[in-house]
Amino acid sequence: APPASTSRLPPALDILAAKCKAAASVSLLSLCPLSGGTDVGAAETATGSIDWDAATPLMSSSLWSRDGCKWPPLAGTIELGMAIGHGRTSTVYSAKLNGVPAALKCVAPNADKEAFGDLATELVVYQDLRDLQGTLIPRVLGHGIIVMRGHILAAIAMQLVVDELRLVGDIRELAIHSMPLQCRQAALATVKAINSRGICHGDARADNVLFTRTDDGQGLKPILIDFAYGFSDANEGEISDDFASWADILGLDSDDY
Repeated sequence: APPASTSRLPPALDILAAKCKAAASVSLLSLCPLSGGTDVGAAETATGSIDWDAATPLMSSSLWSRDGCKWPPLAGTIELGMAIGHGRTSTVYSAKLNGVPAALKCVAPNADKEAFGDLATELVVYQDLRDLQGTLIPRVLGHGIIVMRGHILAAIAMQLVVDELRLVGDIRELAIHSMPLQCRQAALATVKAINSRGICHGDARADNVLFTRTDDGQGLKPILIDFAYGFSDANEGEISDDFASWADILGLDSDDY
């Protein structure tokens, strides 16, 4: 379907939409890189349509700067593929940003202010962990606002990580428990590296640790994702609880590490 007209927008949002469209070319990939998702047209309904009147004060007051992060129009060429994940507060699409494979995590800021707050929190944590990006956590390729078929969405574009387990939920946790000890210890070491910086992940779940191929293709390495519930300046008790929660997910005893 062609993009919806923005002529009915209030002036402030009309300007915002125009800036986003000028900054980024958004299109659909003709060949979806991953299977098992839904097409972007179906997924965006769940993401939420824009209540333009309600959005106007949000756009002017908190969208452009939240928790010290500015949210400008996301610039570049964006090609959207499948919706590959539906989190508690967001939808993740396979995508390409300027030709680079990416995972595009999106929320409609006005549809759920808490969801946008979670996305803003995640961006802050990723910035605090910039030295671990591309090794222990995904690399952030960009962030900002895009217009997709008449929807204004806040998005973080991250390195697309190919997960070798391809399982979700309880069955994924069981599969992780059966993985070689070395893989699970490496994942817990990743959590420890994050905790050592005074940061808690805050959402220990099997779905939030991916196992991707090492550069030589001979083994697996863990990548921790989804920092929507993460936070900095954690105290000793919070860090201990975060570490213990992850040890449990990985089938390990935190007292041994």
